[in-house]
Amino acid sequence: LLFALVLLLAQSAHAVEQMQFHLLVPAAPNQIVIMYSSGSAESDQAFQVVEEVENLIKQSGVAGTENLAWRACDANYANNRAELELKGLLNLPMIFVSVEGQGMDRYMREVSVEKLSEFILTKYESTTDEDVFPYNEELISDAYPVFVKFHEQWCSRCLAMKKAFENTATRMVGRVMFMEVECSSSETAQKFCLRHLVDGYPTLKLMGGNFSQAITFHGDRSVQGFLEFLNQHVPEALLADEDLPPAPASDEPKTEL
Repeated sequence: LLFALVLLLAQSAHAVEQMQFHLLVPAAPNQIVIMYSSGSAESDQAFQVVEEVENLIKQSGVAGTENLAWRACDANYANNRAELELKGLLNLPMIFVSVEGQGMDRYMREVSVEKLSEFILTKYESTTDEDVFPYNEELISDAYPVFVKFHEQWCSRCLAMKKAFENTATRMVGRVMFMEVECSSSETAQKFCLRHLVDGYPTLKLMGGNFSQAITFHGDRSVQGFLEFLNQHVPEALLADEDLPPAPASDEPKTEL
């Protein structure tokens, strides 16, 4: 009886819900979804990682994570394999992270407890826009690298990456300045966007500093993705926190996303 109770408690610690594919909505908010094929070593290892991450995050007590639903779609369960193949979802395992207000991301990084839990918990960190400058071309000079977000208020993807952009801006204070440009906010802003060949939103470019031309960001729009890109192109601190210039006076009002 004692053994059965221990086994029951161990199983209840992990509550990844097994789902039929047609009942699954990967983009629904506040859920972690793994699509996998049991019996495959890679898939089974990924499923185990998700179970361990679930337990770790539940124990973390981080506000908001209690609303996360943990769901699994095993290709070998019910009619899932045929339904997955019909949708072209063949390269299993796949992990999706969806947090309300931040959209749905396919997790494309190392499948480990450390990396996946970090990716998820980062989404729940408090952020501020204090380290993101409003549009002002005077900020872009040879003195400092500037990471520019070109966006529009109606762009859902822009809204989804707002917290990740702010979070990274705070982490990169002293190395890279962050600026956001709402392209339709003024004729000047529109010309700036056209000059940088912006044809979709969000578009992110690293410019200024020692760069002869802007470098377009093509990675995943997460804190980890931004940091990898910026650390690659700006490997060393270029200025101390106290040396950051004050924001120049601007006629462009800052738009809250």
